[in-house]
This record gives sequence, structure tokens and C-alpha cells, in this order.
Amino acid sequence: MPALLIEDFLQTQGLRLQKDDVAVAYAAAKAVVDMGEAAIERPLLWHCSDELVLADFFAETAENTLLLKKIFMALDSVFSRSQGVAAAAVYTLMPSENRLVRLTAQGVALEAALAVDEFGSQTYLAVRTAQSAWMNIAADTAAWAAAGELFCSRNQHGAQISVPVCAENGTVLGVIQVEFEHQLPESDDTPATEWVALALALIEPLKQLLNFSCEDETL
Repeated sequence: MPALLIEDFLQTQGLRLQKDDVAVAYAAAKAVVDMGEAAIERPLLWHCSDELVLADFFAETAENTLLLKKIFMALDSVFSRSQGVAAAAVYTLMPSENRLVRLTAQGVALEAALAVDEFGSQTYLAVRTAQSAWMNIAADTAAWAAAGELFCSRNQHGAQISVPVCAENGTVLGVIQVEFEHQLPESDDTPATEWVALALALIEPLKQLLNFSCEDETL
């Protein structure tokens, strides 16, 4: 099943990543998700700020806490072994709210919520990915900004990767947003490989958190 999952994602997204490399990274991420039993303080899982209170979107049950713990640990695992990553976050898409809601993050703080609208798609790569279900790689965000592709002031340096987390029927469940300190060399597939693998490993936790089944047309 993982092999078919990986092959389908790579073909759908038109990616030329090595399947074996993705499979190894997927196995590592999935092992962390399956373990999901570290002691994590409640404020780190159920974050609360003036911008967003996560418990307003999901019931604070033992089951949901465990799912958030799995997502937190998986992101932390990939982030901790990645080079040059300034920030990374896992968002879930809430169509009823028409926005992306941040579940967990590492590094420099990213937005807790992003409106999924025309302005958002022009400003945030994660929103564009949520709208299209296409993975976006901006190896040089300054070039994207100069071309008028991204307007946010934070998009003036470094690089970004935005990966959709999709159910089997293609529905976007969430987005992984990664922002790098420096530009990415076009020939280096390693960063994309790790984050694609994480996106695949997070499909089941996000489906469970959202109570999603593939028979659903919308969440």
C-alpha cells in the first residue's frame, strides 16, 4: 500500500523524486506517527492566541489530543533533521470556515490561520496549494516576488515548499508549509523528498481529526 500511495502521489503531482528515497522517508515519518506517545505539554498541542484558539475547531478529547500529538511529533522529527529550515507548519483545511487552521509548527512562527481566498492565494503559497491541490516549490522566493507571484513581505528571500495532504479521492485535508533560510538548488531533491513523505504519513491522522471519509464530498 505505501508503494502505491507514493507512486500515485508522485505521478499526480508530476514529481521526479526517487520512489525508494520517498519510501524510506515515509517509513521514518510513519513510525513516529504510529508511536505518538511522547509527553507533550497541553499548550503546545492546544495552542491558543488572539489569532486562533484551536479548541474552537476541534473537541478537546483524548482521541483528538493523541492525534495532535502524532502530528506534532512527526513534524518535529522531520524539522529536527532538516537543514536550513526556518519554519514549518501543518495546516488543516476547514472549508466551512474557508481557511487554513494551523495544527502545529516548528521554528519561526507562521500564521495561525490563513483565509483561503484570492488575496490569500496571491500572498501565501500554502493557500495556493490548498486551492489547487498542487504541490508548490519556490526555490527562490525573491524571484517569485519580483515576478509578482507572491506579494507577502516575508517572501523576499529564501525558499518555500508547500505540500498538500490529500485523501484518496483527491480532497485536500491540509497543507504542510516549509520555509527555508536560503534558496534551494534545483538539483537537490532531498528537501522535497522529506516533506512529501511527511504529507503522506499525515493523511490518516488528518482524516481522523476531521472525521473524514472518502464518501464525503466536503468536510
